[in-house]
Amino acid sequence: MNEQILKSIYARAMGELTLRFLESVGQDAIVPVMESKALDVISQIKAILDDETLNDRECFQRIEAVVNVFEANGIDTTRHDW
Repeated sequence: MNEQILKSIYARAMGELTLRFLESVGQDAIVPVMESKALDVISQIKAILDDETLNDRECFQRIEAVVNVFEANGIDTTRHDW
């Protein structure tokens, strides 16, 4: 079987198992963890925006740093590399 098809089947099965687990744990346990992770990402981005060493006029360095934070946290971005 095609490797991509196997990965898709595996990903769907893992997603379903993860949803069942999260439903069994309950929202009270999940929300604080999600909020904590979100605040961590926001703090990292704020630090980048406040970083005076990233001072190119077009802000490419800041943009690259923010994209790196997103990618490090599993957040896909659409971007155009020139």
